[in-house]
Amino acid sequence: MSNATAAPREINAVLRTHDRELLKLLDVVGVYLGVLAKSKQPCLMVRLARHSPATERAIPKLIESYRVALEITGEIRPIRGRKAVLTKLL
Repeated sequence: MSNATAAPREINAVLRTHDRELLKLLDVVGVYLGVLAKSKQPCLMVRLARHSPATERAIPKLIESYRVALEITGEIRPIRGRKAVLTKLL
């Protein structure tokens, strides 16, 4: 077995691997890529519908070497009468 450490995976791949498991947690309403305010480092952002100590404890602080930041946003609901607009991320 080699002692060399593997390079971290690209953050988009990490998000794709873990987004569904995070979204299954109670009060999690969104997961996306963000940037930490102070360090300007990329991170995984988890949006919560409300402050929930149990959910906050269930969310890891790091996922595959990337920090996980929490944001309390409240419930997220579609606007009635409007069609969803999908955009392609480049």
